[in-house]
Amino acid sequence: MNEISSKPTQRTLPSEPVILDCDHVLTYAGGDFGQLVLLCANFLYELPVYMSRLQIALKQRETLAAECAAQRVSNCLIVFGTNPITSTLETLVSALRLGRRKQAKTEWLLLQSQLDLLVPQVQRLMLEVATPHAVQ
Repeated sequence: MNEISSKPTQRTLPSEPVILDCDHVLTYAGGDFGQLVLLCANFLYELPVYMSRLQIALKQRETLAAECAAQRVSNCLIVFGTNPITSTLETLVSALRLGRRKQAKTEWLLLQSQLDLLVPQVQRLMLEVATPHAVQ
């Protein structure tokens, strides 16, 4: 491995903005608003479970469990097309594999801040789609 790729990457909080791509979500749902609401509800239900598993694995330095939990979080995010968060997950797992605890902690904090931005957007989208609008 060359020296350049073995050095940890430096990131500052926050990174790229996390913006929900509503068109991507609707396309993923096949244009079905009911399916879109279901996808949002599943995300909001599953994300805390997988994030908790990831946090526990990180604290216990269980790389395999962390990779599995990170993949579950990543699977939740596919619906929303959130590349910055997926990138953070990949960097987090890589740091853990390489034993870079400080970098892993930084990426964990970044991941939490990114999800803190995404979750309210998903909640708003779900409510907007699920709430019947008055016909004028």
